[in-house]
Order: sequence, then C-alpha cells, then structure tokens
Amino acid sequence: MSKYSALADAHLPGNERFFDSGSALSRVLNEAPFYPRVSDNKTATLTRPRHLAVRFPYMQINRRDMVSWLIFDLDHANPSIWEDAGLPAPNLIVQNRKSKGAHLYYAIKPVCTSIEARTKPIDYMKAIYSAMATKLKADIDFHSGPVAKTPGHPWWATTELHGHEYELSQLADYVDLPLISPWAKNPNIDLVSHSRHCIMFEWLRHYAYSIVKHEQDQGTFEGFAKMLEAFAHNKNSFYGLGFCQNLSQSSLKATVKSVARWTWERYTGSGRCHRGVMRLDPALPLEERKRLSALRTHEQRRKATEAKIRATVRHLQREGVAVTQAAISRFSKLARQTIANYKTTISDALQPATIAILHSKRTLNAIANVVKYGVHQVTGSLQKKQTEEAGEEERLKNVPNVPPVFQGAAPVD
Repeated sequence: MSKYSALADAHLPGNERFFDSGSALSRVLNEAPFYPRVSDNKTATLTRPRHLAVRFPYMQINRRDMVSWLIFDLDHANPSIWEDAGLPAPNLIVQNRKSKGAHLYYAIKPVCTSIEARTKPIDYMKAIYSAMATKLKADIDFHSGPVAKTPGHPWWATTELHGHEYELSQLADYVDLPLISPWAKNPNIDLVSHSRHCIMFEWLRHYAYSIVKHEQDQGTFEGFAKMLEAFAHNKNSFYGLGFCQNLSQSSLKATVKSVARWTWERYTGSGRCHRGVMRLDPALPLEERKRLSALRTHEQRRKATEAKIRATVRHLQREGVAVTQAAISRFSKLARQTIANYKTTISDALQPATIAILHSKRTLNAIANVVKYGVHQVTGSLQKKQTEEAGEEERLKNVPNVPPVFQGAAPVD
C-alpha cells in the first residue's frame, strides 16, 4: 500500500464539491497547476496531477505565473477576524482542527506574474494583500503560498462560504492602500541582517513613510501608531528567519513609539523634495500655494548659486588664476549667462576679508569700568567739545560790531 493511500481522494464521498460547477472547491481544482507540488508537510517535495493532488494535505494552489487566490495564513485562533476587521467574506476557511490556525482563501480575477506581465497590476495586488494581511493579523510574508492547506482534506475543517470571484478593486474598497512613490526606496535589510532590532526598525520606518501623509490628512496620530503596531506585530517572525527568538513585546512597543513620533512630527518626504516643509495652510487656493512654493524654490536656488560662485572665486584666488566670468563658469559648471547675473556677488567675494580684532577679557573689563551706565551716557568728550564750540559761535553772534573801548591809561609809545 502506498504511503499516501489513506489520504483523502477527490473522488471519495464528501468531496463532490470539487466537481460542482461554480463552487469554490471546483475553482481550486480548475485554477491549480497541472502538476502542483504536494506533500504531507510544508516541504512540498512531490508533484502530482491536480486531480490527485487534492489527496495531500498540502498542495500548490496558484500557478507559477498566475495568482488566482489570495491566501492568508492566520496563526491565531480567530478565523472570523474578517468580520471584526470589516473585510468581505472569504470563499473558503481551512482550519487546523488542533491548533485552530487557519488559511483564508479569497478568489480573485487571475493576475499574471510572469516576466512579460505588467508591473502595475502586480504591485496593486501586493498592496491589497499587505493591507488585508495587516487587518487580519496574518503573516505578511506568506504571500499566498506557494503551498497551502488543501481545502476539503480530512485533516482540516473546511468551510465554504460562497463562490464569488472578487475584482481587486472590490477588495481595495475595504482597505486603505499606502500611497507609495514610484521612486521610493525599499529597506536595505542586507546591511542590518545581523540584528533583529535593526531589521524591524528598517521595515517599520519605511512602512511609516508610506502611510504618514495619508494619516495626517485624514486620520489621527493614535490611528497611525496602531497601524504601525499591527505591522510590527505581523513582521515579528524572526524565529523563522533563523534567529533564536522573536522580539519581545516591550522592544516592539518602544520601536513603534519612536518611529511613530518622529515620522509624524518630522518626516516631510524624500530628502530631495522636502514636500510639505513650508507647512502652508491647506485652505489656501492651490495657485497661491504654488506661487509661494515657487518663490521659496527660487530663493533657495539663488542662495545655492551665490555660495557656489563665492567658493569658486576663493578657489581661483588661491590658485592664482585670473578671476573672470569665463574662469568662474569653467570651474563652477555654471552657464556664463548665469554668472553675468551675479556681478555683485563676484565683487563682494573679491573684497579682502575684514579682520575684527578681539580684545582680551581684561581689556573689556577695563572699558566696562571706565564707562558707567553706558546705555544712558550719551555725551562723550568729542560731543562735549563740539557742543562748547557751537555755544561759542552762538555767543559771538550777539557781540555788536563796534571797535573795542579801552579804559584806563593809554599805552605808552
């Protein structure tokens, strides 16, 4: 007798739903690869025809280049969490009879993932999967397989809810998708692969960057922090990555608190664009905000150009090169037309530096002791002399223009 002869057979009583047209179980069989990988554990080391693959407790559900099912791996014992999370009902719930962990199956319009496929539908599907996995508290790294619990197998308790095939847009209506820029950087885990804390920090901060703008506009800080906490909890599976254990809850909370606070208060976008740095009132008209942003951008560029010209002039002076517009343009890589608009800056840069002589502390104390109440004493020696001269001139104006009269004895010749 074969090792697997005792396993369930799709043709045996109880599995007729595999052949009922329109049922979710029949779709599992029809959308499966022709020779899916199967096993009685998660290794999936064997291949069998799909009509025989359902005999095994684990099988490959999606084809290699086509995703027809979104499968979520729940490690907790609440397979009805989709109701609490406000998500649509899955097609199938396949639950472990002992541990109560389950796989939720959502039938979707097939999405091609081959090398010739378009990237936008794939990214759209991945974003929906990640958002739903966060709400379901599922393993984000499961990615629908490649192998999953075989629906209808006697090892599992299978519940079939409906046979509806979801559009991706229908599922997207139930989640908030992060607005990720196409040029956004992904976390570089290779540089921090030695540390669980660093890996979690990289994952968490990049996720926070992707959702903070949306949450600031339409949400609250508390909701933002809860989303980060759920993300960190779902990503805390370091034991499966080869580490001795997962991060403790206290470490997760500390990392979430740090990332959430810094991102909410200080993150403005990429290091190049600084989106939102002016913190303009959203109530202002769009054209006014554009005008103010353009003025700031022009001012920043002008200051950067002036700094570059001054640095180039100093460099030319040190090298003993004649400071001309052509030389400045050649060394600074700026157009000569641009250099011509900054003649004042060039003239200022050519002026010798002014050296300020700093007095010693003793001299400053002596000056302070000489001048008492310097704030109020406005009459200095020079001012006093000028005042006296002005008074003398005023006095002389009042003297009559007559010859002087001498009294007493006349001088002897």
